[in-house]
Amino acid sequence: MQQVRPPHRPPWKTFLQVSAIFVLPVFLVLKLTSAIGWSWWWVMAPLWITVLAAVLVAAAVALGYTLLKWFLLATAWLGFRRTLLPELALADPMVRSRIEAERPAVPALSDNEP
Repeated sequence: MQQVRPPHRPPWKTFLQVSAIFVLPVFLVLKLTSAIGWSWWWVMAPLWITVLAAVLVAAAVALGYTLLKWFLLATAWLGFRRTLLPELALADPMVRSRIEAERPAVPALSDNEP
């Protein structure tokens, strides 16, 4: 029979759980026995710091995902636009110089010629 291993947990998750489970009761006991004179905000800090860290990580991931998505969409749109409407690509100096280099030389008409 094969043993079932528990899933691997990232170290930051373990740290957050340890801080919320073990540090908070210590702070509560110290506050209730008047051993420390901290504000209740600092006594409950293991809870709100954990929540704040999770919110900041989620916001950073969401922002990164959104920026990556916008970049990929913009890149795809620019490529599509150049293939769909090649005349819009003339604004690109590299494209314009290639087109001018491939154009056959046409002699200029002078004012004297009919």
